[in-house]
Amino acid sequence: MIQSRILHPILIIATILFMGLVISSCGKESKPTEEEYLIRVDSIHVEDTIRKGSKILIEFYGVIGTNGCSRFSRFITGNDNAGYQIEVVGIRAVGPNLICPEFLPMLNGTVLELPADSSGMQLLKIINPGVNQIIRKEVFVKP
Repeated sequence: MIQSRILHPILIIATILFMGLVISSCGKESKPTEEEYLIRVDSIHVEDTIRKGSKILIEFYGVIGTNGCSRFSRFITGNDNAGYQIEVVGIRAVGPNLICPEFLPMLNGTVLELPADSSGMQLLKIINPGVNQIIRKEVFVKP
């Protein structure tokens, strides 16, 4: 009788501790996260000559990522008197046990509009991943 009075609370406490460990270990699983990366642009299409005050429309082509866990995110642009520097940014899901659709997401002519607010030659520089991996294109902006 005395043993069961002592054993019963010990079993209850041990069960509660065990359940707490099981629940807390389940919550420590790594969940997929997202990371940004620079997309490699294969080519661009843009008019050679445009009017000042209009828009420079640039179409981008290339593979966004190796599977369906990658997607286009945004453009990063900078400009100076000579023209524009452009980076194309993607987002991809990363993590353990990640299941991604098996298709190649493409840029397929994704368009960036830039203001043509100064006359003369404007140099477009598309920055790709890697050292000196730049696509250059000159656009003449006529008054």
